[in-house]
Amino acid sequence: MPDIQDSAKSSNAISVALIVPSATRRLALETALAGSQLTLSDEFDTYPSPEDLPKIVRLDCDAIIVDLDEDVEAAIGVIQNICSHNVAMTVIAYSSRNDPNLLRRCMQAGAREFLIEPFLPETVSDAFRRIASRRLSRDKAPGKVLLFVPSKGGVGVTTIAANFALALTKESGAKVVAVDMDFQLGEIALGLGLTAAFSVVDALLNPGRLDNEFLSTLLVRHSSGLAILSSPEDYNFFHAPFDAGADKLFRVLREAFDYVIVDIGTCHGNIQEMLFGIADKLYLVTEMTFPSLRNAHRLISFLSTKDQSRGLEVVLNRFNLRHGDIDEKAATKALARPINWRIPNAYAAARTAQDSGVPLAMDDSPITRALVQMAKAACGKPLSPVRKSSGGFSLFGFRTPPAPTLAPVET
Repeated sequence: MPDIQDSAKSSNAISVALIVPSATRRLALETALAGSQLTLSDEFDTYPSPEDLPKIVRLDCDAIIVDLDEDVEAAIGVIQNICSHNVAMTVIAYSSRNDPNLLRRCMQAGAREFLIEPFLPETVSDAFRRIASRRLSRDKAPGKVLLFVPSKGGVGVTTIAANFALALTKESGAKVVAVDMDFQLGEIALGLGLTAAFSVVDALLNPGRLDNEFLSTLLVRHSSGLAILSSPEDYNFFHAPFDAGADKLFRVLREAFDYVIVDIGTCHGNIQEMLFGIADKLYLVTEMTFPSLRNAHRLISFLSTKDQSRGLEVVLNRFNLRHGDIDEKAATKALARPINWRIPNAYAAARTAQDSGVPLAMDDSPITRALVQMAKAACGKPLSPVRKSSGGFSLFGFRTPPAPTLAPVET
């Protein structure tokens, strides 16, 4: 052990913790790594329990090597728990078996590297070189996940998400990616005038290959700098279990980008629950119709019971004071919470943008200005002064005329 500690006293040393229950295998691993540029920061002679995870997650090291051979299921559980609690941590699976199925399971759990006995010097060197490159961004906080959720179909969530992502790219100057989770009929790339060769489904079907390099081959770029992980071009049914792939995909996305904009689309079940759980902000898009407001109320109630409404903001799309039977006061009462953002009704402009492939955010319009305000708030910039028109309408301030009321939605 002193050999490892003394072999790399430089700032370039990689710090590693070992979770290897077998004393014999632990000694063999230490001996094999003795010539490497690394520092051994900690060792564990048992697989840590869930109660021990906070200590593991807080380890000040660059990588954790987890031995698989003592108990495969326990080891994979440890890998998954570590990776789910610390997306920046590099976990290395270690085994004497060259088993592709085992490798795939480890990668699905979140392991980034796989060391197989006997070690080849170039394999070990390559692994630690990749770890060193990741260390440069370890102190960077994971990217924020901003989730766009429709209260019902047709409320315009894809248009809002795509154009918000463009506005955020410009306002923040940060790295932004838009992810289309409508596996069958997504429209984000189409709305931005782009055609993607690969899609989010390619990422979900290949969890073992998912890393920054593989992800970069799946993305398509808009001229603004916005990256898009598109929905598939072809309509199809996807029966493969996506859960493990989705968890890893969003870990990789949060490492690579400052903001991850997600149009939740038609994904449901465990993936939707996972996205609700990791979202830093959830924009619930609704409009002034009874079905839309009723569904929005139901979603708000659900998120409240799950303690996932802390970052919730309500976006009222196609807002028009002069038309409709429901006023804003009644809508607010029905939702039992304030409306945070109002997107003006401009159906003709939105339709033209969809047909031309030139996004709304590329031109100045009331909708664009509203989305720019949302983007500024999301990245911490001060909002622009409110513009008011003589007709009583403003982007963010309103003179509310008398209108019929809507009773609160019963649950």
